[in-house]
Amino acid sequence: MNANEKRRTILDHIDNISVPGDVFSKPSNEYWALICLREGLEFLYSQVVQIDKITQSILNPEGKKKYVSSGNGPGTVDIPKPLLTCSFHWYAVSACQYVLTVGAIACKQDNSRPIPRKYVEAVIPGVKAFRDKVAAHFAWNSKHSQDNDAERLASIIPPLSFVEDSWHVGVMQIAMSKGGKLSTSESIRPWSITKIHDDMTRRYWPH
Repeated sequence: MNANEKRRTILDHIDNISVPGDVFSKPSNEYWALICLREGLEFLYSQVVQIDKITQSILNPEGKKKYVSSGNGPGTVDIPKPLLTCSFHWYAVSACQYVLTVGAIACKQDNSRPIPRKYVEAVIPGVKAFRDKVAAHFAWNSKHSQDNDAERLASIIPPLSFVEDSWHVGVMQIAMSKGGKLSTSESIRPWSITKIHDDMTRRYWPH
C-alpha cells in the first residue's frame, strides 16, 4: 500500500466523514463540484462580510447586543439590498448543494449514515428552510401542499434585517389567519451568511 492509499481526505471535521486518498489533488466529478461550490461560497462570503462591516459602522458602531433594524431604515439607503438579497438566495442554494453532496458521499461509503437530506437538515437547518421556501422558488408562486399561507407571504416579502453585526434573512416572522385557518412562517428561520460561513469553515475547511 502506497502513501496515497493510506491517506484519507476529511470532508467533514465534525461528523468525521472522510474518503480514501487525496481526492482534491486531481479532482473529478463530485469532488470537482465541491471545489466549485466552495469557491462560490467563499466569494459570496467575502462580499457580504464587507457589507456587514460597513453597515455596522453606520447602524451599530458600539456593537449593542440587542440591535435589530429591518426594511429601509435610516442609514441603509446606500446598502445594495437587492444584490445582498440575491446573495442570500445564491448562498442558500450553493450551501445546500455542498452539504447534500458531502452527505451523499458519506452515505455511499456507509449506509448507516443519515440520508443526504437528513444530513443537510442537521447541519444547516435554517439555510435549508430558506432554500426550500424562498431561494429555490418563492413559495408564493405555487400552491404546494407543504407551504402554508404565512410561508407563501413571507417568501415574497423583502427579507433583510440587520441584527447586531450582520445582515440576516428570516428575522421577520408572519402569522396570519385565512379562512379561519391560522398559519405562521416560523419554519423560515433567521440566519446570516457570515455566521453560517464561519460554521461551514469550521466543519469543512478548517485548514
